[in-house]
Amino acid sequence: MNRLAVVLILVLTAFQTVYAQRDRSGSRISFKPFTEFKVGGVNPKDTDFGNFIGVSMGRGIDDRLYWGIEVNYFKTTYINQTTIAQFDSGGIHFTQEQVSLEFNTRILSSYLQLYYESLLSRQAPFYFRAVAGLGYNLIWNDENNFEEDIERTRFFNGLAWQLAAGVGLRISQRGLLFVDAIYTNSSARRGRDRNENGLPIFQEINVTGFGFRFGLNVVGLGF
Repeated sequence: MNRLAVVLILVLTAFQTVYAQRDRSGSRISFKPFTEFKVGGVNPKDTDFGNFIGVSMGRGIDDRLYWGIEVNYFKTTYINQTTIAQFDSGGIHFTQEQVSLEFNTRILSSYLQLYYESLLSRQAPFYFRAVAGLGYNLIWNDENNFEEDIERTRFFNGLAWQLAAGVGLRISQRGLLFVDAIYTNSSARRGRDRNENGLPIFQEINVTGFGFRFGLNVVGLGF
């Protein structure tokens, strides 16, 4: 291989590296892996409001589009309690509560997602974000009925899809703080049996709802 060919290869390699690291604004690293860490809250239709933690990992497609895989863990607790006594002791007021029901609902969800990100202004490092994803929910409900002495766990599963939109603030070349409004749609089922007439019966839980999340997106960290 002659020297001219070697020089051309080095120039092309350098150009590809520079292009892969910056978008049109010159501030966004593209085509590299990214990881998002997030926390938030959701209000599903058939459960109480609960909190979740999640992580996403993916790669850039071009200067504005990205794909990723997201995993979230959600938990909410419902307690049916009644005040049965109030008393004072040592200058402190106490309330005695009686618990009749305690339900703990947990959701493990995973999504394949498409991200869109666009710089809002060249004068300020603010970005518009939009996310759409299709996934699957695994739901288990731990139930304690203390009045009837019933303790059981019911499992549900079903498809889910999610939409999100928000804004991000770039705090460094690789770090982006963001806040999103989210909407999740999912109905999960269990116990697909038949009754005495041969008709299908099942139990269903609807965890469709709105929520929010905030977190940190780090470019260059991931697969």
